[in-house]
Amino acid sequence: MTDMNETELIDSQESIQLKSSNHSNHSSNSSNSSNSSNSSNPNGEHASRAVSIQKILAENGADVSVEEIESKLKQMTDIFKVPVAEAQRSVTNAYLKKFNISKTKVFAVKGAAETKKIDEISAMINLPDTWVNLKGKVVQIWENSHESIAQAGLVGDETGIIKFTIWNNSETGVLELNQTYDFKNVVVKSWNDKAGITLNKVSTAAISEEEIENVKFNDSNAGELKDRTTEIRTVAELQQGGIWTDLKANVVQIFEKTHESIAFAGILGDETGTMRFTVWKTSGIENLDAGKSYLFKNAITKEWNGMFSIEINRIGKIEEIDEEIIAKPAVFEICGCAVDIQAGSGLIRRCPECNKVMSKGMCAEHGKVKGKYDLRIKAVFDDGAEAHETIINSELTQNLLNMTLEDAVTMATETLDPECINDIIKTEFVGKYYVVRGAKTDRYVIAENVERADFVDEARVFWLKELIAEELTGIVTGTATETATENETLSSEFEEFEKMLNTMDSDIDIVDDIDISGDFDENIGKIENFDIEEHEIEEHEIEEHEIEENEVI
Repeated sequence: MTDMNETELIDSQESIQLKSSNHSNHSSNSSNSSNSSNSSNPNGEHASRAVSIQKILAENGADVSVEEIESKLKQMTDIFKVPVAEAQRSVTNAYLKKFNISKTKVFAVKGAAETKKIDEISAMINLPDTWVNLKGKVVQIWENSHESIAQAGLVGDETGIIKFTIWNNSETGVLELNQTYDFKNVVVKSWNDKAGITLNKVSTAAISEEEIENVKFNDSNAGELKDRTTEIRTVAELQQGGIWTDLKANVVQIFEKTHESIAFAGILGDETGTMRFTVWKTSGIENLDAGKSYLFKNAITKEWNGMFSIEINRIGKIEEIDEEIIAKPAVFEICGCAVDIQAGSGLIRRCPECNKVMSKGMCAEHGKVKGKYDLRIKAVFDDGAEAHETIINSELTQNLLNMTLEDAVTMATETLDPECINDIIKTEFVGKYYVVRGAKTDRYVIAENVERADFVDEARVFWLKELIAEELTGIVTGTATETATENETLSSEFEEFEKMLNTMDSDIDIVDDIDISGDFDENIGKIENFDIEEHEIEEHEIEEHEIEENEVI
């Protein structure tokens, strides 16, 4: 399929050629008085345009009569009321398609593109695709990353370097390293805020008579060369998209497949950190195991939502290595409430071959197999700022539910309802606060530790309420004689009580709500009517309330 910009060029060139043809016919007609009347006669205009179309077809081996073409033009203009110029273009394209004649070969005008230097082309970022000519020296050739690409690499001149791509449909042929070429009718395209040139069916690259001796490399374009080297880097050094690299890493985890074009996806890491990886099926890689160390060759980094990953495509390789690489994940911590559980939680079955979760008794990789039971929770935690999707493994799930895997299987078997485990999770797990620590991926937090958050001791709060009620009774009735020591003790108890209430995130600050100079019964009622509820909290933020030693409460 011809891309949009190529089509625009073809249409514009087609119009030029057709207008030129019409102008030629009109000029010849004007020299003959008997034919001059045809220029104002619609039928005469149809005939001249039909002759132009017939000439194009004949030059490309198609035999169509002028009368047939003229008939189709009249049908377009007289019946469908299409403007004559548009009718000519439509009829021409219809015949080209019928006889399988390439529009690009018919309408390409050699030399129509403007000749530019590479620094000028590099500045054409995020502009509409443009056709240009240039002279450039091939300074680097890359391995193909896609089956539709014939060749890719870098060309340069005395002003800079730029990426080139030759598509398979191009008749350019293979370019040689360090050779200078005259490129004609190449298309300037932008990708990742960088300009590049592509060669398609109408592009040419001929060896130039003038050799480019010195290619300019500067800080901005030298990175293009460096990005394609096979230097071994660490995870910490791969915090930029578009870097081609080798990497030694341990496969920490392999995810379930989300697309048929993916062979493997998961988390890898080294001593500097962890990152996500994707191995495409085009790589031909069939074996990859979690817990083993590998050399990832010709990997490319990608960026998505501010997070970086590596991909292995058709030119990439993965080799198992006999090295112990310890992945050091960046610890991600959540302090929040479990607000929901997702599908795939509770009692599940895994494939005994690949350990992937089965669906309806089927493994996506191995078909119908007898699965093995497992427990997990796919939870959603809300920390007050955002929601975090979290995967909690079998061991942590059993600890949280105080239930073994065998207990869960027995319960599901007796009730004939595997969903009964999810009911327990919703009752015992959802709605409570937890501290979760683990590794953060682009979507999930892989939990390594899950703990219940501290909770308020209801008995302690009740005792403090009673104590303060007694102290308030003495203050309001005047029966208690306050000494400095008693003031200090009372202040300490008030402070402890207020701290406890603050940890409960209550809507009522009971201490501030009490008016010591007010009605005694009203104040006692405020305390007695204050309901203590068990609150799960994600962290304690205790305000310090300084009470002077002799302050009268």
